[in-house]
Formats: sequence, C-alpha cells, structure tokens
Amino acid sequence: MLISFLFSLHKSVILAHLYICIIRTMRNYDVVIIGAGVSGLFAALRLSSTKKRVLVLDAGHSLTERLLLLGEDIATHQTQARYLGFGGLGLSEGKYNYTNDFGGELAQKIGAQQSINYQFQVDQLLCQFGADQRPLYNTYNEELMQRAQQYGFKVLTTQTRHLGTSLSTSIFKKLAHQLNQKVEFQFNITTQDIEPNNNGILLQLSNGEIIQSRQVIIAVGNSGLPWLQTIAQKLELSYGETRLDLGFRIEMHNKQLQSLLANTFETKLLYQTKNFTGYTYCMNPSGRVIAKYQNGLVMPDGQNCYEVGESSNLNFTLFIPKWFKHHQIAHSYLQQTINHINQGQQPIAYQRLHTIDARFKFKKHLIEPTLTKAEFANLASLTPNDYLQQTCDFLFALQSLIGEPIDGNTILYAMDSKSYAPIIQTNDDFATKVNGLYIIGDSSGVSCSLSQAAATGLYVADKIKESY
Repeated sequence: MLISFLFSLHKSVILAHLYICIIRTMRNYDVVIIGAGVSGLFAALRLSSTKKRVLVLDAGHSLTERLLLLGEDIATHQTQARYLGFGGLGLSEGKYNYTNDFGGELAQKIGAQQSINYQFQVDQLLCQFGADQRPLYNTYNEELMQRAQQYGFKVLTTQTRHLGTSLSTSIFKKLAHQLNQKVEFQFNITTQDIEPNNNGILLQLSNGEIIQSRQVIIAVGNSGLPWLQTIAQKLELSYGETRLDLGFRIEMHNKQLQSLLANTFETKLLYQTKNFTGYTYCMNPSGRVIAKYQNGLVMPDGQNCYEVGESSNLNFTLFIPKWFKHHQIAHSYLQQTINHINQGQQPIAYQRLHTIDARFKFKKHLIEPTLTKAEFANLASLTPNDYLQQTCDFLFALQSLIGEPIDGNTILYAMDSKSYAPIIQTNDDFATKVNGLYIIGDSSGVSCSLSQAAATGLYVADKIKESY
C-alpha cells in the first residue's frame, strides 16, 4: 500500500511539474480579441496606445490575403471572403451612420450622449486614415419631418459618411499598417475553448496551442454566432429573442423621390401601421443593384454611385422586422425563404410593381434594371405574401408624402435580409458574468451597424484601460 501511495504521489508531482512547465512556456497577454472585424479592430486601435500586450485572433484571412482572394472587384465578389477576415464587413460599402435612431441599441446600453460621442470618435479615427475624402452629410430636415408625420411616416435622422468599397479598402490598409506595429495578429485560426481560471482566461486554439489572457473580448460578428452560441452554452450565458429583417430591394427612376431628397443625399423613413412596421435602408441615389453572397445565400444589395459611376436609377430596401424565439428558428426561416426564391444561385428574381398591384399604373418610361442578370418572376409565388403586400402598401402610402404616383415600372428584387444576433446578457460595460470576458459589436446583439459596432470596441477598450 505504501508503494502504491508513493507511486501516486510521484505521479502527481510529475503532473504538477509538467503543468507548471506548460504555464511558464505559455504565451501570456493582457488582452486577446477574438475577431478582426470593425469592433475588434477599433478595440485594438484604442488599446494600441497603451503598454498592454494585445493579440487579435481571426478565423479568416489577413488583409493582404483577403485582397488577393477578392481581386479588384471586391463589391461584387461571390464568396464568403468578402465578409470574413481583417476588416470584416468594413470592406463592403463602408457606410457609417452616426445616429441613435437606428443601427443598434447602443444608446440604451451606455446612454444617448455617450453613444453619439463614441460614434463620432469612430469618424475622427477614420478621417485620420483618409475617410474625409467623402463628405459627412446630414439627413435632418425639420420641414420634411413635420410633413412626413401627417402621412404616417417618421423620418429617421443621421449624419452619414458613405466611403464606398474602394476608399474603405484604402483606409483598412493604413489601419493594418499602423496596428501591425503594436498589436499581434493571428489569422486562419479558431478558438476551440474558453476556460476561466484564477489568472484570467485560458484559450485553446485550433492549432493545439493554449494561451493565457487577463481579459478577452469576443468580437466575432454575425458570422461567428454559431461558435459563440456553443461558448455561451458552456459558460451559461443567456440570450434573448432574435430579430430578422427581410424586404425587397426597390429600384425606381432617380427623380421619383426628388421632393424628399431636395436638401439631402438620402433619407430614411419609418412607416408603422397596426399590421406591420417597415423602414427604408441603404438608399442609393444614382446607384446600382448588385448581388451579394452571404452565408451561402444570394440576395440583392445596393451599390453607391462612387464605385462604377452614376446610373439613372435610385434603389433602397424596405425592411420589415420580425422576431423569433431562438436564433436557429430565425436562421432556418431566412434560409428557407431565400433558397425558395433562387435555390442559392443567380439569377435574382424581380418583378415590376404594376404587375403585382393594380393600384400602380404602367408608364411609357421604362426603368432599366441595373442588376442585368436578374430574372423576371412571379414574386407572389416565391415570397411570403405578407412582405409583398406590406411593401405595396408602403409604396402606396409613400405617394401621398412625395405628392406624385409611384411609377408602375418600379422594380422589386427578392429578397434582401439583415440578420441580427440575439442580445446576450452583459452589463453596461459589455462584461459577462465571467470575470474578464467581454462581448462587443454585432455578436453582442447590441449593434447592427458599422458605426455602433466600432463604437462598442472603443468603449470597451476604454473600460479595460480604466480597470488596470
């Protein structure tokens, strides 16, 4: 028995010694950021001014690798590479709306004034890298707001800097150059496990390495949601409902909304009835409709006039939000809806308004679709009926606001989507109940725009700077 005891003791000593050796050779950081999208990068940028040792991990590619994969035509690239890796969705249209009216719940989280202050800090930093080449425009219009209210509309206001894909790429190149001097990056790698311990948090990586960090910021966006849900379940972090916005991309002649756009580049309208709520999204005067490829789905998207020159059309999406009990239910509904339209392949389906609803009259002026590979279809047989009817009702009501009929040649493309992460339980500083673990950006469920996502990164970085 004594021999057995001594053997067990000897084995325990060896294991303890081995554990100590592993700990001593393990890489240690002050902050590890999981995700190199806008929220993670702006957190890294703010922390780069400190002496903290910071590591950014991402499952996608470095910026150099992303650009090689994407080639010159980033805006219409047909793979997931357009959305994953350094910069995340920041390499898309680069539209930064600085507002509390939409784009997330940051104002409810940290207060309205702080939310705006941090969003404009994002703009100031972007301008340091060249964003001021594009104007900052304001959609506030008191006369329009009062007139819209008479017809059941609310004008959502914002200050916007719309960079476009080319300038966004240039900005992120400069950002990458600056960050690489002070922050460590590791790409094409996933975090397989997160384990809190007395010294902070242990991270087990897909290459077999284990690293230690005092603080961990999760910033994986919507694309990392399946991974985050697994981690959240293990750490017993709770979720709320999931929101999913679906809608038709609408293309009309450029002068159709002239009465609304006389004093501003674009406007954003909210329309509420007892049956539905809809809002206009990503309005592109003189822009084009393009195909976007996201999570295996093909959907219509808008492209601004800076990318390949002006068109004679204007486009926007009318999104209609719905809420689902679980994210999986929302995701399944999205997959089924879009795949039923085009089976995940080109072409995207479209139909002219006058062939959908007799309230809109055919005119001789033909609106040419800018998405040339779109294919005519009967949208009523392909899309959920409530979305189509509610879109027609919105356009019918819009006629009163603009003071003229909506052209029956207006084109509806099926269907655009905007997915949201369910709001995960965190405190006012985006900290979870796990000591040292934060969740920011779109993956937190609090933001759903570039500006608010980036602002969460700055905000949490400041909180970490204050903490030690």
